[in-house]
Amino acid sequence: MPRAKYKTIDKALPNLKVGDIFLIHTKGFWVSKLVRKTTKSYWSHVALVFEVIHNKTDYPDVLLIEALDRGIEIHRVEHYLRHPKEYDVGIKRIPILTDTERDRFRGFFLDAVDTPYDFSRLFSYFLKNFVQKIFGQAITNWITKKVINIDQYICTTFAQRAFYLAVPREKRDKVLMRDGEGFNFLLQMEEITPRDYAISKNSEWLYNPHK
Repeated sequence: MPRAKYKTIDKALPNLKVGDIFLIHTKGFWVSKLVRKTTKSYWSHVALVFEVIHNKTDYPDVLLIEALDRGIEIHRVEHYLRHPKEYDVGIKRIPILTDTERDRFRGFFLDAVDTPYDFSRLFSYFLKNFVQKIFGQAITNWITKKVINIDQYICTTFAQRAFYLAVPREKRDKVLMRDGEGFNFLLQMEEITPRDYAISKNSEWLYNPHK
């Protein structure tokens, strides 16, 4: 794994920007364990920095926006950082984003608040490896297309679509987290896992790198 820019979370927090990627490892929860096992990743969840509010203390107030089982919600980063026995976090950044493009995220985020979580898509991930071994990739892709609802999200697709819509057309291939070789556009945008974010060459590690 490549080295991270910051060795501690205390060093990383004051330097966060809107659109930075939080990768989250949830300890103990069976769904998170299943996500990690299915995707062969240390990470089970993805959130994005929605706002960084600098104050008179050493650390800014950081708000995260994320797709959870209740829909799209905004939470303080302390929700994860105050419970190290329950969560571990890593942070990445897409370096080509401009300040203007980062500002565009907010419009997409606010439009997506209260959007339902896509449980059918999450369930399809769990079945994917089993189906692919028995029926092959073509059938797996067909099932994926049938269960995808572009008006609903899981955490990874929510983040990917936000990046894609924030940048001009000529930069969009530079914000895709899934390697385009061998994948059609639908799979790049909608069938994406925390591992894809972790290993993406279009983003760089700020803190705590893991696959």
